[in-house]
Amino acid sequence: MFGYVPIALAYGLMAQQAGLSVWFTAAMSVFVYAGASQFVAVSMIMNGYAPTAVIGTVFTLNFRHVLMSASLSQRVAGWNAPMRMLFGSMLTDESFALHSVHFASDGTDYTAAVTMSAAAYLTWSGFSVAGHRLGGLIERPEVWGLDFALPAMFIGLLMPACRNRSAIAAALTGGVVSVALYLALFGWWAAFIGAIAGATAGTLVKGGVFNEG
Repeated sequence: MFGYVPIALAYGLMAQQAGLSVWFTAAMSVFVYAGASQFVAVSMIMNGYAPTAVIGTVFTLNFRHVLMSASLSQRVAGWNAPMRMLFGSMLTDESFALHSVHFASDGTDYTAAVTMSAAAYLTWSGFSVAGHRLGGLIERPEVWGLDFALPAMFIGLLMPACRNRSAIAAALTGGVVSVALYLALFGWWAAFIGAIAGATAGTLVKGGVFNEG
C-alpha cells in the first residue's frame, strides 16, 4: 500500500496535467487498474494518438497478465470460480510478486490474498484522485522523485523474490533483454519480450538445463 501511494499520486498528477477530468482519472484506476498501462495511456492521449492506438497498446501491455495468471492458476485451483474471478480482477505486477512469495511459503489462504489485493486496489484508486487534486500545486513531479517511484517499487519487489539461481537468471535475463530492446527502439514491446525471455531462462535453469543443484 505504501509503495502504491507515490506512484498513484504521480499518475493522478500526470492525468491532471494532460487535461483529463478527475472522473476519467478515477475511472481508469477503478476499471483498468494497471499502473504502467495507465501511464502509457495518458502519455499517448497527451500526444494525440487515436483511441484505437491507445486501446491496442494498453491491451498489448496488459497481455502479461495472462502469463501471471497462468503462473498462479495451479495455486488457486481449489477455489471456486467466483473466488478466482475476484482474485484475478485485482491481480497486478506488484500483487503477483507478493502472492507468488506468499503462496510458496504460507499456502493459499483466500481471505488473506483478497484482503491484501483489495487494500492495494483501494489505495491505488484513492491516491490517483488525490494526485489529480494536487496537480495544480505540483508543477514538476520529478523534483519530488515521483517519476522514479514506479521503477523503485519494482526493484523493491524483485529483490526478495531472487532466492535461487532460477529466479536470479529470470531477473537478469529479463532485465538485460528489456533494456537492450528498448535501446534498440522496440518501444513498449521490449518489456513484453523481456518478460518472456526471463521466464524462459528461469524455467531452463530450474529444469536443470544448466545443471542447477
